[in-house]
Amino acid sequence: MRKLCTQFLGVVSLLSAAIPTHGQTFTPQSIHFTGAPDYSDAALANVAGLAVGISYTTDELKRQAQQLMDIGIFEKVSYKFDGTKLNYTVKMSSQAFPIQVSSLPLEVGKDVDALLKANIPLYRGTLPPQGLLVEAVRRTLEELLAGEGVHAQVATELVEDPATHNTGAIKFIIASQPVRIGTLKLEGVADFLKPQLDLNAKLSDLTFDSERSTADVERSVMDAYAAHGFAAAEVHAVRYGFPVTEEGVIRVPYKVTVKQGRSYRLGTVTLAPNLPLDPAEVDRLMASRTNFIPDNLFLESLITQVEMKLKGQGYLNCHVALEPKLDENAGVANYMIEADLGATDHSGLMKAEGANGALKNLMRQ
Repeated sequence: MRKLCTQFLGVVSLLSAAIPTHGQTFTPQSIHFTGAPDYSDAALANVAGLAVGISYTTDELKRQAQQLMDIGIFEKVSYKFDGTKLNYTVKMSSQAFPIQVSSLPLEVGKDVDALLKANIPLYRGTLPPQGLLVEAVRRTLEELLAGEGVHAQVATELVEDPATHNTGAIKFIIASQPVRIGTLKLEGVADFLKPQLDLNAKLSDLTFDSERSTADVERSVMDAYAAHGFAAAEVHAVRYGFPVTEEGVIRVPYKVTVKQGRSYRLGTVTLAPNLPLDPAEVDRLMASRTNFIPDNLFLESLITQVEMKLKGQGYLNCHVALEPKLDENAGVANYMIEADLGATDHSGLMKAEGANGALKNLMRQ
């Protein structure tokens, strides 16, 4: 019985060393983390504000553990001090999502992911839905934009996966002002078309997106040429210069190069079978065509009416385009009206969190 009592007292002594009591101070000679193999002890200790050789109270160790939780990548954090070693055991969060930055007008060719990893040591290409790591990425993106002359507030949206209806990505957007297509530097463009392209409301109203805006510009210019009979025109658009802010709108400029090609007479116009419209409506519009209406005005009116009908059905972000089928021998261009109906997502705006010591430690100064 005496031996059992002695063993029990030994266990109590060990627990006292492992679990600090209120008022005590502890000076770790080493700091280790278990459960996060992708992160170094030094990186996690730095974010938590921990350092070897510094004395901490129980309350301070609790605050440091909470700073680790605030990062957002952990579901659970616990710690133990054995007299010289401060050991943290963490459980990684199961929620980690890829990021999207396509609506930010960053320099073409810039490896944003690599820049984020260089500036935020804990960033690994995915993010939790919220927390200090998300805030660190948000602020870093604002700094990258400022380096290109764009001073704007960046916010985040949770993007829904259309298949599962669960969160599929975290999208970073400019929340302070709209970002749209800017001026066009035209090369090889016929003089008679320049005024139309310079004043084309469709282009100036298009929202910028690095993944689709180049195609949108090319399609708009191609449609303008097709409407004037140049259905085989070759159009190439590229980002050109830094964005500029005009009247509260960030404008992203492009350079457009065109090879005009030969002209064609207008033939038939049909509706793509996948569009939610009655083909008979296009047939009725075609029947209303007269020789007094130039082909370009007729096709522009046709596209506008189809777009209005689609938007009336709720496809507010649709983009309508003409796909030509050329009869070279007859010199005739027949067209199919196609449309990108646009993706519908239910996104929730995430508010930025305030900065603290852990946030500063996440970002390299």
